[in-house]
Amino acid sequence: MPIESAQTLCLAHLRDEILSGRLAPGERIRPEAVAARLGLSRMPVREALHQLDAEGLVTLRANRGAIVTRHDPAALAEIFEMRALLEGLCARHAARGATAADIEDLDADCQAMRRAIADPTRWVDRHEDFHDRLCALAGRPRAAAEARRLRLLVRPLLHGFVAAERDPEALGHEHEVIVDALRDRDGRRAERLVVAHVNANAASLLGVATSPRLRGRCLTR
Repeated sequence: MPIESAQTLCLAHLRDEILSGRLAPGERIRPEAVAARLGLSRMPVREALHQLDAEGLVTLRANRGAIVTRHDPAALAEIFEMRALLEGLCARHAARGATAADIEDLDADCQAMRRAIADPTRWVDRHEDFHDRLCALAGRPRAAAEARRLRLLVRPLLHGFVAAERDPEALGHEHEVIVDALRDRDGRRAERLVVAHVNANAASLLGVATSPRLRGRCLTR
């Protein structure tokens, strides 16, 4: 297998293991074990780890190997603050520029989340589809890309939280009300709702991150 293909395979595998929570924050990644599992040499594994380090999903420590990045509460709070601002900005612009068909696609994403409520993995995938689409409709590709990068950093916690909650929409900040604001072409209301939605997620996920009991329950699923 060409080195580029091997690295791509390894990168996809490790990113999926981290984002799904199967590799938990703080867990050491052993390149030799990953290489053996995928039938690769260690070189593409090392290159993939450097890429994941650049993305913030892995932390490379001098002479100590790689671990899945563990964000402390202050870092998580900052990540959510930045995400709230960016996604709120995107929602404001989306309310002005989205077509009626675009808004119906967002509503379909909401319904897909409802149908997936019993399957945490599918629910998180549909949740990401909604937020990716919302941000893309803003016509602000840099803001959308950065918002996605920030969401990826906390996705393992989201997987754990959704697995532990019977209804992740029970906080009262349902995605449907965001869609309603877009239908009304009310950019300021859409922005406020998205900021409130992200802040509600922050409070819940910070609780998961700081509670040993909940953290163990969620990450083991």
